[in-house]
Amino acid sequence: KPNSENFNIWKINILDNFSYKVVALFISLILWLSILGRRDFVVSKEIEVEFLTKAPYSVASQSTDRVRIKVSGPQPSLKQFKERQQVLTYDITDKLDGVFDIEMQSSKIDLPMGIKILGVRPQSVRVEVITTGKGN
Repeated sequence: KPNSENFNIWKINILDNFSYKVVALFISLILWLSILGRRDFVVSKEIEVEFLTKAPYSVASQSTDRVRIKVSGPQPSLKQFKERQQVLTYDITDKLDGVFDIEMQSSKIDLPMGIKILGVRPQSVRVEVITTGKGN
């Protein structure tokens, strides 16, 4: 008989406030699934590339004037990134006449919090620098 009394007490404790316990269980499951199901989204954006030279040099040609940036992160940050106007500017004032491959550095890209760069294409831009006039 003592075992049956313990069982009845345990059964009564489980059934106390049963509806509250069920609601708490469902809320816990929803929170767990929302955290587990949270994922980052991926977007691509083209950004203009610009090169700065010193007189009397100028950029005669470049292999592309835009690079494609592929990033991932939470949706609000990605929206902010997509709406932002950016230009990647590279200082090549140390370059004289010639053809140069300039590496596209992901560190030069201004990113909102939580955004990660997955790739930059092309990874380098070929630039031809020529003398355009007389320097001082």
